[in-house]
Amino acid sequence: MSDRVKDRVDALNKRAALRSMTVRRVHEPPYGWMLANPFRVVCSGSLENIEAWLTAAELQDKKPVILNPVATQADY
Repeated sequence: MSDRVKDRVDALNKRAALRSMTVRRVHEPPYGWMLANPFRVVCSGSLENIEAWLTAAELQDKKPVILNPVATQADY
């Protein structure tokens, strides 16, 4: 593994660790990477796929929680 890939995997592992997950290499075909928690594989594919999943999850965390979605629409 090249130093650039290793650095990228290390950075993704730091982000994944905040969600109790880890990034690991897949050893069966199709080869690539997987993002997994202790119970299941959450995402697999390229490092770009892993990064996109983590980014989407982090953005979802920043959204406010709507307790009553019906009351938020002006038509009611």
